[in-house]
Amino acid sequence: MKNKIRKSAAWLMLGIMLSAIVCTPVYAKTIDRVETPDYTVAFYAFDCYHMQDENGNKTGYGYEMMQGLSKYLQCTFSYTGYDKTAAECIDMLRNGEIDIYTAAKWTEERAEEFVYSKHPAITATTCMNIKVGNNKVIAGDYSTYDGLRIGLLERHTYNDRFLAFVKEKGFSCDIQYYDTPTELSAALISGEVDALVDSYIGVPEDEQIIENFGQTPYYIIARKEDQALITELDEAFDQMNLETPNWRTELYNKYYGSQSKSTELTGEERALLKQMKENNVVVRGVMNPDANPYSWYEDGEAYGISADLFRATAAEIGLSCEIMPVSTREEYEQVLKEGNADIWIDMDDAFEGSDGARYKQTGSYLTTTVSVLRNRGASEKIRRLAVVDGNISLKKTLSAVWPEVEILELNDNAQCVEAIISGEADGALMPSYTAQKLARDDLQNRLRVDIVPGVVISIGMGVNASDSYLFYGIWEKTLENVAERMGTEVVQSYLEETATPTALQYLFDHPVSLVMIAGGLILVVFLLLLYLQMTRSRNRQREISDELAVALGEAKEANESKQNFFSKMSHDIRTPLNVVLGMTQIAQKYKYDVPRLERALDSITTEGNYLLVLINSILDVNQLEHGYIELVKEPFNPAECVKNSVEILKPLAEKKDQQITVTCDREDCVVIGDANRYSQIMINIISNAIKYTGTGGHIDVALQCLPEGHYRFTCRDDGIGMTEEFIQHICEEYTRAEDSRISKTQGTGLGMSVVKGLTDLMQGTLQIESKLDEGTMFSVEIPFPDATQEQRMAVLAPGKDEENGVSEFSGKKVLLVEDNSLNAEIATELLQSIGLTVDWAENGEVGVNRYNESRPGEYFAIFMDMQMPVMDGLEATRVIRRSDRSDRDIPIFAMTANTFASDRKSCRDVGMNGYISKPINVKDIEMTLKDGVSA
Repeated sequence: MKNKIRKSAAWLMLGIMLSAIVCTPVYAKTIDRVETPDYTVAFYAFDCYHMQDENGNKTGYGYEMMQGLSKYLQCTFSYTGYDKTAAECIDMLRNGEIDIYTAAKWTEERAEEFVYSKHPAITATTCMNIKVGNNKVIAGDYSTYDGLRIGLLERHTYNDRFLAFVKEKGFSCDIQYYDTPTELSAALISGEVDALVDSYIGVPEDEQIIENFGQTPYYIIARKEDQALITELDEAFDQMNLETPNWRTELYNKYYGSQSKSTELTGEERALLKQMKENNVVVRGVMNPDANPYSWYEDGEAYGISADLFRATAAEIGLSCEIMPVSTREEYEQVLKEGNADIWIDMDDAFEGSDGARYKQTGSYLTTTVSVLRNRGASEKIRRLAVVDGNISLKKTLSAVWPEVEILELNDNAQCVEAIISGEADGALMPSYTAQKLARDDLQNRLRVDIVPGVVISIGMGVNASDSYLFYGIWEKTLENVAERMGTEVVQSYLEETATPTALQYLFDHPVSLVMIAGGLILVVFLLLLYLQMTRSRNRQREISDELAVALGEAKEANESKQNFFSKMSHDIRTPLNVVLGMTQIAQKYKYDVPRLERALDSITTEGNYLLVLINSILDVNQLEHGYIELVKEPFNPAECVKNSVEILKPLAEKKDQQITVTCDREDCVVIGDANRYSQIMINIISNAIKYTGTGGHIDVALQCLPEGHYRFTCRDDGIGMTEEFIQHICEEYTRAEDSRISKTQGTGLGMSVVKGLTDLMQGTLQIESKLDEGTMFSVEIPFPDATQEQRMAVLAPGKDEENGVSEFSGKKVLLVEDNSLNAEIATELLQSIGLTVDWAENGEVGVNRYNESRPGEYFAIFMDMQMPVMDGLEATRVIRRSDRSDRDIPIFAMTANTFASDRKSCRDVGMNGYISKPINVKDIEMTLKDGVSA
């Protein structure tokens, strides 16, 4: 019996416990609050960077930049100092009155006192400007600068450098100083000065730049103890650069003159969202109860455009949501003030930071016009306007549009309507959709709606500043997607709902059939235009998607081409380099075995020359692509050029027992052109014929003189030939036929690309005929102008001095200026081999000193490297040419590894007589000496 009682009691207790568990209410977890500091930012008046209108609305590059950064930080920003100068704001930062200064130039003194961001906030350009239309001053012509009246700022950091610039360029001017940039610009416009020097973020349209002195970055700074804040700002810069990479361009174009930002969630945002879903977080929002059709409550349930978009955003994110019920505007503002809501559903710019409510505003999801609700038949003059108490944005509109009108502040829209009907007010200012709704609801049709031209209100949502900034990013991005996708549909649904008239309204409107038909037609046209606009927008989006797909494909192809380039270059450079290094070791090992030593040195020379050909081909391809190659125009004999080209390549043909025949229909023709580049074309074609023709093969080379100064070079072989498909690609870089017979044939795949580029540059044509296993014929036809009779005689009958070679230079003394000791040793040996005595100087400064210490005429010539420490070759040449010595016109020859056309031009511009590119050889030295000295 006792056991039964015990069992019954146990079951009873278990039932009570289960009931307690089941009946215990379950509460959803709310969003966690995070401590959120507010930092004060310097906001001194600066055109386009910090601006504030008479109503206190802030704009500008700096303001929008900081607002953008705040979206990635767990903090808010307040702005102060619009009545201060920049220097006063620096003092405020120093004294702890503000926390951040957003546009500071880096100086050593300031860096000792403050900590700088690693990212610049903005960059300014320092330049010298004249007024647009001033044609007397020519940029770069310093003679036109003489006598100018030039304005400078009294405390500009660039003043000393500008005065040094004036001295360096050798012009005189009258310097006038001004206290402010405004005074300086006004002086230029009024003609008080002819030019000015200042730093600009955006150059004024009425000014023209004639000298650009470079750019200066400006950074965010804080006190040393706020290093953590600067680190967070730098991290925010990184995130903003990642998600909106063009934000600087957008802000610059907006304020000193767009791409959309990414709405994809970051990894951190996705992680937070996952955690919120697991915790069953409910997002709580609050909205204005008296703004139908934007937002209102009915029987405790929230309705309106804003409410629908809030719910759709929460559903898109995947979180539960709740709109907190409020019945009056006072309750609504109290919820915001206490920070009990996560989302301020209908926030606009004017409310930001007011009454202690701290919310970060998202982008706008709705832009609406503002209207005046009035009595039908009321006079046009407005003396008194009603507005709902607390609506700051509408009050600002009143002060801007009707500064003299008396404002009547009422509790809600219903009181505003009563004041209009009773005559207490001439009208009420409110958002247009609300005004239209109230006018339609008036069954006696006593009200009309007048839209205020040019005034709009942008409505967004505010995210509680104490919520995680990652949640802000989640909500803002999702809201943007939702508003773009369904915003128009939601707005239209409420407009259609409020636009449906009642029968009584129909009677009060005194309708006519024609008016109804006209209204219907207008509606149809409107919907048709809306449809066409939407269709056009969709088509444009499709076109953009297609363009992006093409761009992505091109980027992938470019990446693959780059990878193929480095792969081929790695192979083509390492192969001969392996021979050079390997044969060097063999030469060192067998230095007393003369035959093996000679074979090793021959191999090193051959592969070294191949490396030179490879490098030259790469440089030629690059210069041809960018149009940097300049053709020499000198008289030469094309027939002699063909024979010399064949002569150079004969040893290669003899190794394969090949027969090369050369025929020229005229031996005495002399033309004007670039013999070296013409020879380069022929050598590339003939060397290909030798490579791809088997042992014992035949190669026929011919030159024909055609009418109208055209010359046709042909090279025919009986080699392996090519397919038609490969001929279409032979002139592309790194192109070689897929053929096992040539897999071991050395080649860069660049030769024919160079041939095609040089032929086009000479305005010639290239033709290729080939059959697989039968052979190939290349034909290059180039027009050359004829030489004069004097030039013909000089080429066909050279003087005795050329026949005697360089012996006339024996025993003469030259100065070699070269910083690399090994290169100096090589050059000295080669110069001595042709009978010259050599003095060596290790840099340009030493070379100039040696020249100044020598007797006039002691040095026969100077060989000058371009890139050297202390003083480079160009500057050394300038110093020598500007000296007052009688032999300052001594022949100076560049001996350098800088081989681009721009380098040759630089040498000519400073007064050099010739140019020898490294690696150097005796033949080049002899030719340059003869040409340079005789000139």
